[in-house]
Amino acid sequence: MFLKNSSTTIKGKTYDNYKIVQSYREKGKIKHRTIVPLGKLTEEEAGRLRLALKAYSNPSIIVAPVDQINVTEHLDFLEVAVLHQLWHQWELDRFLKEERWVQAMVLNRCLLPVSKIQIKEWVAGTILPAYYSENILETNEFDVYRELDRFNRQEAELQSFLYKQLSNRFSLSEAVFYDITSTYFEGAKCVLASYGYSRDHRPDRQQIVIALMVTAQGYPFYWKVMDGSTQDITTIKELMVETTERFGIKEGLLVMDRGMVSASNLELMEGKWQYISAMDRDEIYNSLFFTATMPEPIKLETFGETVKSLGFIPHDEQLFFQEFTSANRRYILTIDEARLQQERLLLQQKLNKLEAWVKLKNQELAQAQKSRKKEVLQSTIDSLLRGKRLSRLVAIDIAPLTLSLTNKKGKNRQVNSYQLSMRINETAYQRELKLHGITCFITNTPAEKMSAAEVIRWYRRKNKVEEAFHEIKSHLQLRPLKLTREERVKAHVSICVLAYFFYNDMEQRLKGSGLSPEKALNLLAKCQVNRIAFNSINQIKLDITEPSEKQLDILKMLDCEAVVDRKKISKVLKKAENWLL
Repeated sequence: MFLKNSSTTIKGKTYDNYKIVQSYREKGKIKHRTIVPLGKLTEEEAGRLRLALKAYSNPSIIVAPVDQINVTEHLDFLEVAVLHQLWHQWELDRFLKEERWVQAMVLNRCLLPVSKIQIKEWVAGTILPAYYSENILETNEFDVYRELDRFNRQEAELQSFLYKQLSNRFSLSEAVFYDITSTYFEGAKCVLASYGYSRDHRPDRQQIVIALMVTAQGYPFYWKVMDGSTQDITTIKELMVETTERFGIKEGLLVMDRGMVSASNLELMEGKWQYISAMDRDEIYNSLFFTATMPEPIKLETFGETVKSLGFIPHDEQLFFQEFTSANRRYILTIDEARLQQERLLLQQKLNKLEAWVKLKNQELAQAQKSRKKEVLQSTIDSLLRGKRLSRLVAIDIAPLTLSLTNKKGKNRQVNSYQLSMRINETAYQRELKLHGITCFITNTPAEKMSAAEVIRWYRRKNKVEEAFHEIKSHLQLRPLKLTREERVKAHVSICVLAYFFYNDMEQRLKGSGLSPEKALNLLAKCQVNRIAFNSINQIKLDITEPSEKQLDILKMLDCEAVVDRKKISKVLKKAENWLL
C-alpha cells in the first residue's frame, strides 16, 4: 500500500486529493485499487502518512511518539573503529592472530589509558568486541596478564615485522634516530628496576632504561628495556648487533644523542655505519681545534665581526659554523648568536639570585638566636650550588661569627653563627663564557656525500625520538609503572611504543590539516553507537550518531572512510546486539 496524490483543476484552481491505494496484477498488468479516499492533506500530514505506510510493510522502520523514544546507552565507536582500521591496514591482525587483548590495550593507550585490570571494563564500553570473531567479554579478566606474557615473547619478531611493513611504504635508507630514556616505578618493584641517572629528575625512585629507534618519519621499530643503571654509551654495541641480526641493516646513517659518543663506540661504527652526533662540553673545550679557534670568549656587542674573523661561515642568520677534519671524522663547530645571548643572560641571572640568597642568609645568620651547625649549613650550600649547576663556577666560604645575646633577665650568652662570602672561580667562569652558544657535531659521513649544513639539519631532526619519548610518557601514560614481573614490564613498554606507532601514523596522515592525533580522536569520539529504546512498542535498536562533515574529512585523511560504510556498520551493530540487547 502507498499514498497516491491526484490533482484536478476546476476553473483554473488546482485541487489535490490523496488516497491510500494498493497495487495488484490483472492479466499481466499492474493496476491500483483505492483502499481509503482521504481528500485534502497538508504536506506534513502526507509525509507522516507515507512513513506510517512504509513502517506497515517494512519491519525495520519504527514509528513511535517522540516522548517514548529514549537513548539509554552509548558505546565508543568512531575513534575506536578508526584505530582498529589502522591496525588492520598495518596488518597487525595478521601478525597477532590470536591476541585480542593486545589490540585493546594499544587502542586504550591512544584514547583513555587505564590499568590492565580495568581493560575489560573499558572494552565493554566500546564497539571493539564486535570486530572480533569471538566475544572477548566472556573471557577471564586475568587473560590480559597471560596475553602480556605471550606478547613479550614476540617482541623481536614484532620489531622485524614492523620494520618490514615500514620498508614496504618508505625509504629507510635516509637515517634513523636513536636515544634512550628512563622511567621510574611507583611503589612496585621489578628485577630490572634500580637506581641510576634519572632523566625524569627522580633520583629517589628506582627506574628502568628504555632504548628507542625511530625512522626519519618518526615511526618506532626498535626498542629495548634495560636495567635502570644502564649508561647511554654501553648500549651501542648491542644495538649494532641486534639491528644487523633483526633487520638485516649492515650499513646506514645513525643520528644519536651526544651521550652515546665515546671513542670505543665511534671505532665500533667506523666502516659499518655512518653516524651523526655531538660532543659534550668537556670534549669540545679540550679539543685542539676549539682551543685554537676560540682563544677567548666572544663578546655580544662584536659578535658578527668576531665570528667572521675567526673563520666561521653563516648557516643562517643566527648560526655560524666551520669544519675540521681528523682521520675519517669531521667536526662541525657551530656558534649560535641567540643561544649565546640567552646563556649569558641566564648565567648572570643565576649569579644575581645566588648573590641575593647569600645576602639574605647572612642577615638571618646575624640574627640567630641559637647556635648553628657548620655541616648543616655546608650541606645546604652544596645542594643549592648543585641545583643551580654552579658548583664549578662558584664557591661560598663560611666564616665563624660569634654573637653576644642578653636575655630578659640581663644574663649574657654566646651564640655560634656564621657569615657567607661568595667567590667566583675566574678560570671556570671564563671557560663557561667561551662555551656559550657552542655546539660541535661529529660525523664520519664524507663531505662529498653530505655537506656540513645537511649534518646540522639531520642532528636537529633528532627531536623525532625525543618527541616519541615525550608522547609515550605523557599522553600514552607509560608511567606510573606498577607491574612487577620483568616480562610484563617489557610488554607494557611494547604496548606503549606500539600505541605511539599509531599516534605517529595519524600525525603523518593529518599533516597540513592543523589537527593533532589527540584532537582528531576527540572529534571522532563524538560519533557513538547509541542504544535506542522505543518504550511504546517495547523495542530496542542500535544505531550510530550521524557523522559530521569534519569527521568525514578526518576519515578521508586517515584512509578510513570504510568504517562508516552502511553495510559494514550493519554487520558490526548486528554483532553488538549480542551483548547489548
